[in-house]
Amino acid sequence: MRSQNLFIHLFLISILLFMAGTGVLSENILSVPDSSYNIGIIPSGSSSPFHQELIHAANKTASESNWTVIILTPDEETNISFQEDAMNTLISGDVDLICLNTLDTDKLADEIREAESANIPVFLYNTLVPAKTQNITEYIGYDQYTGAYTMGVYAARTLADLKNETQETVQGRAFILRGLPGFHADQRTSGFIDGLSTSPGIEIVGEQVAGWDRETARSITKDVLKEDPTIDIFYGNSDEMAIGAALAVQEFGKKVNDEILCLGIDGNMPTLEMIRNKTITATLGVYPEKMGETLIIHAKKVLDGESVPIYLKTPAVVIDSANLDAYLNGSLWTDPVSSGPEQN
Repeated sequence: MRSQNLFIHLFLISILLFMAGTGVLSENILSVPDSSYNIGIIPSGSSSPFHQELIHAANKTASESNWTVIILTPDEETNISFQEDAMNTLISGDVDLICLNTLDTDKLADEIREAESANIPVFLYNTLVPAKTQNITEYIGYDQYTGAYTMGVYAARTLADLKNETQETVQGRAFILRGLPGFHADQRTSGFIDGLSTSPGIEIVGEQVAGWDRETARSITKDVLKEDPTIDIFYGNSDEMAIGAALAVQEFGKKVNDEILCLGIDGNMPTLEMIRNKTITATLGVYPEKMGETLIIHAKKVLDGESVPIYLKTPAVVIDSANLDAYLNGSLWTDPVSSGPEQN
């Protein structure tokens, strides 16, 4: 076990992090010396309910086996330097396995190689897009392009139904709220555009970076509606941006679902509650809690010497008011499957 070194390193970095105000360290460091395995998780951020729900589930699953989850979280998703430092800290502390979610694997290439040299397996999660020239033990996540494509087809079909048209003849205008630059935003944008193109009469009239942030998306949507109140669809690369759009639509005096569709990706609880209340149209449910559980389940397999697939695809399904309860009670969940990489 590597507990003693890890405890010392994390105690020191906890002081540095909170003095600098640049990140978040899990309180679980206090239980490290008694832990069976120590798993480091470095998310790309903490503000989104996606990250919060995933980490909560990973923590819960790990605690059932007396494992410790050490969470090192940057203050902003663009703070890759924090993730570099977090990787080095976990490597120096000899954790047993690292789970990483980042916007830029290239900038963490050296740290990933150092983990490999130290015989510390690295999982990349919430992605199936391969990192360049890096030996990743396992990728765990859904196919983001395909999920977004499905959302685009759904948006086109739903708008056609709203206007009493066919999917082939419906006319409409759509605006895209993009996440921060990176493969997540790229895949979720290109997939949606291709899916929406199944209705050639729907035009993408604009895109703008809202940075995964609710309030930024809200402000952008307000400005867009002032310039063009004929928009039919607002699509956010994440739920938080879709929520921002939905709030702005209501503030503008229009009705979500009856006049404007608002869609996102994640399947976070705040979004699901809004779907039930008919204040947002739909989301791509990607099971953040189940993904967190899967990280720990597969970490155990690796640490017990079992083989795992390099790419493990988790399910994703469009959620609206018709199947919301089925999603919440777990009946739509299907077991993750071995897959190939997602092409970007």
